Amino acid sequence: MENHFGEKVSVRRLSELYPDYNIDVNAEQQALLDADVVLFQYPTFWFNVPSILQKWLESVWLYGFAYGEGGDKLHGKKLLVSTTTGSVADTYDGQIVATMDDLVKPVKHSALYTGCEWQGVYPLHGALYLAGVHDENYLAKVQANAKAHAKTLIEKLKN
Repeated sequence: MENHFGEKVSVRRLSELYPDYNIDVNAEQQALLDADVVLFQYPTFWFNVPSILQKWLESVWLYGFAYGEGGDKLHGKKLLVSTTTGSVADTYDGQIVATMDDLVKPVKHSALYTGCEWQGVYPLHGALYLAGVHDENYLAKVQANAKAHAKTLIEKLKN
């Protein structure tokens, strides 16, 4: 996959690599071994990670690799989450809908359990565009917000 971030960054789009959900565990574990920082970028679907990311975690973060006897391969790796939501930030106020910190707790605690250093969650709210519902000005705003969010993430990764 072409990557616009230079040689230091590897981008792995699970939905493109594994449209059939048949995950190459060895390739994914090697990619983790090669990484110092892991960034999960995903859309929040119904207040959860997408099913392919859940399948990836179950398939790749195995006993003897990510936890258990000999399972120290992720120790010390920095892990952060960038997630997009269709709803605006005020939706995630902890009243009806959980806060973003609450929604990423399973990912955070999985990371901590495997020895990763949790670096936090960076949400991009209101990232939903529906053709026929929203106009071109709205699309331009969503795209501008996405570019600004990407710049923020790139700075986090550089540091």
